[in-house]
Amino acid sequence: MSSPIRAPKKQPPEPPCQLSSLPEEIVVDIIARVPRCYYLTLSQVSRRFRSIVASSEIYTRRSFFGCTEQCLYVAISKDQTCDIHWFTLCRKPNREQLSPGNSDHRLVHIPSLPPMALHGSYIGVGSKIFVMGGFENWKTIISTVSLIDCRSHKANRLPNMPKAVASSVTELIDQKIYVIGGLDTHSPMKSPSRTMMVFDTETETWNFQVRPDWEQGKRWFSSVEMGGKIYMRTLYNSFVYDPNQDTCERDEVLHTKEWSSSCVVEDVLYYYDVRCNCLRAYDPMQRSWGVVKGLEGLLPQACKWSKAASYNGGKVVVFLQETETEIWCAEIAVDRRQGGEIWGKVEWCDVVLCGNFHIMDCVAVRL
Repeated sequence: MSSPIRAPKKQPPEPPCQLSSLPEEIVVDIIARVPRCYYLTLSQVSRRFRSIVASSEIYTRRSFFGCTEQCLYVAISKDQTCDIHWFTLCRKPNREQLSPGNSDHRLVHIPSLPPMALHGSYIGVGSKIFVMGGFENWKTIISTVSLIDCRSHKANRLPNMPKAVASSVTELIDQKIYVIGGLDTHSPMKSPSRTMMVFDTETETWNFQVRPDWEQGKRWFSSVEMGGKIYMRTLYNSFVYDPNQDTCERDEVLHTKEWSSSCVVEDVLYYYDVRCNCLRAYDPMQRSWGVVKGLEGLLPQACKWSKAASYNGGKVVVFLQETETEIWCAEIAVDRRQGGEIWGKVEWCDVVLCGNFHIMDCVAVRL
């Protein structure tokens, strides 16, 4: 005798979102306490949520509650031949569906920001990013300056630089942006490295200098700011520029490594050496290089290039390209132990972007 077929039980309807029925100011206060990496997911819930996460009020409340955090913005070009497009590092929705051991991060394109010039200079100040100079269509070197508001994802124009340059090294000290060197022709052998332009972010005015004491015709490849000084590197030498003393001295120990695409955490310089597959650290107080221990076998091998950024409470984020179509990212907590050795712990490591892309720079802002 066959068993009777029972009709499936009807599932009760899901209750309406209680948050949607609350007054606007309460909803804003609740969302202000949510980590910003979830805002992309919240914006897809409803038009109301999309409007709230894009408003200036939400960031005012975040600041009031002490919920501000560092967010990482990444300038990306396809094949290093076309304009810059901006991405931000976000967490993936539906985290509970991820298999154990996988991360929940990805690079997400910001479509509201217009394409920008290639090989410009980028610097984060508070919740904003300054974009200066670069190549326009690989034909013209420009002097334009754009200001990206990372709260609204809109860009505005600022006063032009005194000189049109591309591929400058750029650092921020005491609310002043130092734009040093750069190309003013298409020939890298004619880099006017003796020039320095200083932009006061408070008065929005420029100061232009020519430095006869600097090397002529040497292109600056990389720079970082540590302890109020600018550490910068050419192909042949590394230098330390002190704006307060207006001095520039050679650092031969720093130049024993081919450091580039670096970042600074607690006044220690970090960069990922793709040739030796290790994270290196330079302590300017000890004037010595070291290798961060504890990372062996935990990061992708045989990578073509790397970019490092300080992020998320003083951790090192490293972007690596292992294949032509995969960009990896690793978040590494660094810790100096007794005896001076620096150890690292990989918080997560995974592919964050697929496609024929190249990361030009990473900028951390506070939102």
